[in-house]
Amino acid sequence: MAFQGVDFQTHLAYRLGESGAPSDSTTKMQRYVWLTQGYFKIARKRNWWWQEATDTSNTNTGSTTGYPEPTNLKDFIELKINNIYYDLVPYNDNRIFTNTLGVVTLPSLRRSFKFYRFSGNYYLIPTDGADGSVHTIKYWKRPSQILLDTDTVMMPDSYVEAIEAYAEAQYWMSISQQAKAQVPLQVFDEIVAEMINEQSRRGWGSQGYSIHDPEQAYGQTVGSY
Repeated sequence: MAFQGVDFQTHLAYRLGESGAPSDSTTKMQRYVWLTQGYFKIARKRNWWWQEATDTSNTNTGSTTGYPEPTNLKDFIELKINNIYYDLVPYNDNRIFTNTLGVVTLPSLRRSFKFYRFSGNYYLIPTDGADGSVHTIKYWKRPSQILLDTDTVMMPDSYVEAIEAYAEAQYWMSISQQAKAQVPLQVFDEIVAEMINEQSRRGWGSQGYSIHDPEQAYGQTVGSY
């Protein structure tokens, strides 16, 4: 099952020696802030396997003003159109390829189709032919805040205790009990370390990125991680 905000509130209350989740909105909101901070802290550490998503909402329209990125996009993994993989290039380099196929003399093995990102859109080089082909974007999602009892997180259930432990530590520090915060912070670090180990076993590597398709094994500039 996916953990919901109400589950986090109940578990955090138990960790603090309380009989159940708080009912007053002020206390609940403060605890949701702490829970969100723990969740975001984990998500910022790297691109995790549980953040992977696919978007196919854009199609070729011949746009010269760009295509909107997924609203929850953190980083691109790959962009594929008509079974062609597009290389991500820095915005400052887009002029090198504009109005050309960007072909480089062999044996560099650089592919000819590029895209760059700017202000929430991505731009194809060369401009597409308005043939309606689907843009398949694989990407890492940016997490959302935990604000409501029905909100869920992307993390697997087996690791969500890390979020609760972080929130518990923030509670103790908020009442000047820093010594009591040390154990939950240690639990937080241990669970994150276990999650990193699982990521390595899945073949994602230490920086949270792995090549998903053999064609990506050469000449691909995905970004900095």
